[in-house]
Amino acid sequence: MAEQELWMELLKQMHRRYGMVNEVFRVTKEIADALSRDDRVAAQMLLGMRQEEIDHLLESEEKIYMLLECAGPLEREEILALLKGEREAAKEASFEEKKIGEIGENIRRNLEKIVELDRVISTKLAGKDSFYARP
Repeated sequence: MAEQELWMELLKQMHRRYGMVNEVFRVTKEIADALSRDDRVAAQMLLGMRQEEIDHLLESEEKIYMLLECAGPLEREEILALLKGEREAAKEASFEEKKIGEIGENIRRNLEKIVELDRVISTKLAGKDSFYARP
């Protein structure tokens, strides 16, 4: 796969991934809302829906890792840092590389928000038995 083609395909996958993360965030907020209304039936239903979206995220991650097999080891590490939002693209980088870095950063921030909401949900549902209460 040519380098430009790899960047384009990675950008497409990151756009899809960003949409999936946003959907997980939306459903997670709905779960929190349902629990604040003490609607455990709706919360359980939404938890199932969220799991489906998380499964799609995992599939997306697999596709991205398959694409990364086309890159050399050093380039792979640099691309992964962009994908995870751990670094910004260089000023002289291509449009695709810069966008991937921006999307990676946005995804990282949204995942942090999801974890915080999930912490509240888990604590409300499981109390001291919550995943987050474990040492």
